[in-house]
Amino acid sequence: MEKLPQVQALLKQFPWGRIETDGTFAEPIVRAYYNVLGAEGFGYWSIPGGFNPHIKHASDPSGLSKALRVDDAKGFEHGYMLLSDKLLTDETGWKLEKRLIPRLVFELGTEPELASNADIVDWDSWYKWRNLPKESPAALLMHYPLTVYQLLVNVLHVTGPKRNSSENRQALNVHYVGAEVELNMLRLFSELALLLPHTDIKMTFFGIAVHSIVNKAKKNSIAAKAKQNEPVYTYTSPASCGASTLSIFLHGDHENWDPRLPFLLGSKPDAIIGPNAGLTSYPAWQFVILCCHTDNTPFAVTEYAEQSAELQRDAFPQMIAHALPRLHSAGMNGLELHNLTRPREYPIAFNPFQRPGQRNLGSVRLPNVPNGFTIRVVGDDEQEIVHSVLAGVPVPASDLSELLQKTEQFSLNHLD
Repeated sequence: MEKLPQVQALLKQFPWGRIETDGTFAEPIVRAYYNVLGAEGFGYWSIPGGFNPHIKHASDPSGLSKALRVDDAKGFEHGYMLLSDKLLTDETGWKLEKRLIPRLVFELGTEPELASNADIVDWDSWYKWRNLPKESPAALLMHYPLTVYQLLVNVLHVTGPKRNSSENRQALNVHYVGAEVELNMLRLFSELALLLPHTDIKMTFFGIAVHSIVNKAKKNSIAAKAKQNEPVYTYTSPASCGASTLSIFLHGDHENWDPRLPFLLGSKPDAIIGPNAGLTSYPAWQFVILCCHTDNTPFAVTEYAEQSAELQRDAFPQMIAHALPRLHSAGMNGLELHNLTRPREYPIAFNPFQRPGQRNLGSVRLPNVPNGFTIRVVGDDEQEIVHSVLAGVPVPASDLSELLQKTEQFSLNHLD
């Protein structure tokens, strides 16, 4: 409960940050106030409705109040706008007053300060840097790109606003696993190019929703570019902001991330991230976890609840130990086995760029927030200190199953 005051204080800094009597935040009411509540036709704000945050893993619970949600939009698909041939603009995407929009196209002299000269550490400092009034509800969407920033800069330390220069640029290759609602707001990830001066960022999105939308793409649509291995979106920040570039790719050939995919061979990413991941809720994550350990690939995620993150942290060593007999029989040895079983630390931290406000789960009193808490699963050599795995001593399957069931109860990924 010690984090609950932090969650509430983060919300209350905004004029629209009302805390309900049950401790939750009624985000749909704020969206409705700004006329951006709905499914198709609402730009970056488009949502499917219903209870599920992950529509590809639906299991609507019964007996929950429907007072503060959008009705389920039948046939809605994340990324539907990518099936057209036109990108959203600042105006058509945000659908807000001009003064409330964190713009990506700037009039001369209106660009934000060079990020290396600023100190952007939380919502307050970001709003000031972007010259936005707290009246703007931008944080309700911008927590996605700013959480990526938090993971890359302050959790994995693979880049930073002061790291690069015009003479020494950085090429940064990021894999974003499990993208869904993010497909409705790809353009917002341009914020990374503003936050990271002199950096050339390549982001590749993976997931069931990505696979689905790419395979529905028709000729000349935005999503069709993915079939030609071309970026579906590119952005270059102003020269005064460091002239950074962002290129977004969609991997539509497969539903899940897999290091054996042909295009990944010999092309190791600098980091893998998974916002609102639910690592022990979906089996596909186990392969990512094991591969990042064996290859020592920087990997970090966010979770809704701190308790869920803690249980997942406890599950990693058991998951690894449980897989060791199978990996031994498959011939794993040497450096890969050392990386897999080496002592590691899995730190959990409060995300200062979490979406403001407790989720609408009236029965839950513990903090439960989109992108609420970060977990570093695999870091660099200097970051890995404790939490050793007992090599060759598998944990009984019954113990692992029980732990995963507990994690599912805490993560509440089936609720919204």
